[in-house]
Amino acid sequence: MKILLFLKCLLTVIMFSPDSFLNMADEEREPNLHVLTLNCWGIPHVSKMWEERKVLIAEELAKGHHDVVTLQEIWSRSDYELIGQIVNEVLPYSHYFYSGVIGSGVCVFSRYPIIDAYFYRYSLNGYMYKITHADWFGGKGVGYCLIDHPKQLIHFFATHTHAEYNESGEYAPHRAVQAYQLSQFVHHLTKPSDAVLVCGDMNCEPSQLFYRIIKDVTGLIDAWDKHGTIKPGCYGNTSDVSSNTFSGDRSDATVSQEGGPEDGKRIDYIFYQSSQRSLECTHCTVTMGHVPGKTFSFSDHEGVAASFVVTDAMADETDSFQAAVSISSKGREALSETQKIIAGAIDALSRRQNLQVFVACALLLFAVYPVMFPAAEHSRFSLHHVFGKILYLIRIIGTFLASGFLFYGIFNVRDEYSVYKTVQEMINVQLKKMCNRKRMKENSN
Repeated sequence: MKILLFLKCLLTVIMFSPDSFLNMADEEREPNLHVLTLNCWGIPHVSKMWEERKVLIAEELAKGHHDVVTLQEIWSRSDYELIGQIVNEVLPYSHYFYSGVIGSGVCVFSRYPIIDAYFYRYSLNGYMYKITHADWFGGKGVGYCLIDHPKQLIHFFATHTHAEYNESGEYAPHRAVQAYQLSQFVHHLTKPSDAVLVCGDMNCEPSQLFYRIIKDVTGLIDAWDKHGTIKPGCYGNTSDVSSNTFSGDRSDATVSQEGGPEDGKRIDYIFYQSSQRSLECTHCTVTMGHVPGKTFSFSDHEGVAASFVVTDAMADETDSFQAAVSISSKGREALSETQKIIAGAIDALSRRQNLQVFVACALLLFAVYPVMFPAAEHSRFSLHHVFGKILYLIRIIGTFLASGFLFYGIFNVRDEYSVYKTVQEMINVQLKKMCNRKRMKENSN
């Protein structure tokens, strides 16, 4: 009898040990922050069914499933205001980030007050003459909102970076610079103990350099990578998914890939920082695919949603604004690779500048030729003939083109060179600092 009683007591102690209590507490904790990111593909008069889709997107957000939402490609201020009116009851606080000629397209809606906001425009955003790409006109950058969550302040970053468009690598240097500037923007605005979220359309896959800079240089965690809900037909891919009614028709997926891990690309992300477990992700999922009750999708992208447990902020006397972030070996490799890409871009700048100046001079010579060698009155090249008038108009257009080539061949190339050199020197400082620390550590041992 005494042995039985002793075993019962021992079992009780084991079941209700401090570790057991902690485990039970972890299991009972419910997420108190739900985050969503979605590229809405909202180009007025261009994006398919946008007038109908923007209302359906807003009505879905108004159901109150999410506490903080960032949308990309909301290019019209009126569209932003319309969505804000529909979601106002559940997401009363919002901010739109203006930038460039047509706006950044990035905005944030929040259940909790936004008490501070800032926008950093990336130094390189493609080229103005690439009109069909239009990234330059959008003035791509990263928006920052400080959100007053009941438990602690949330440092929320939202971005939409330059797209690849093809595999030629034309924009690789610009994208590398954007990734690095994003990582440094997050680093210098936050402390290691802060609750940090970085969300948006990064236009990169996990195997690419852009992703590795964001994740490994900053030490952020990819919510899907750690807590993604994989299920049949869903492997985290958000772009060019065959089931999407807008992007599926141009998907590269073969019949054997449909619904599998290779069906589409994973380029939309929610990253977070959890150095002191004050912000812990519980699960992450791909959402907002097909509109319920409709035969089409919300957007040409799928959305990404993640749930977090936010606890009270913990004070740390060693945690200062200037606290140095320890970069992993993978982060150092990413920085070194960025250096190589930038060095190659600098070498290519001089060749591009020479070509642009040559074209500009040829166009100017064509434009001023009639001044030096005026055509005779009865010549078909004179303004008295139709051909001469057409040629005159072509010369006017050529003058504008020559001005553009001279601008890009002289001023823009110099500006691009300065950006590359600035980032190059910043990375050099970081790499030297890490080498010195490693050397000091080896000497102390």
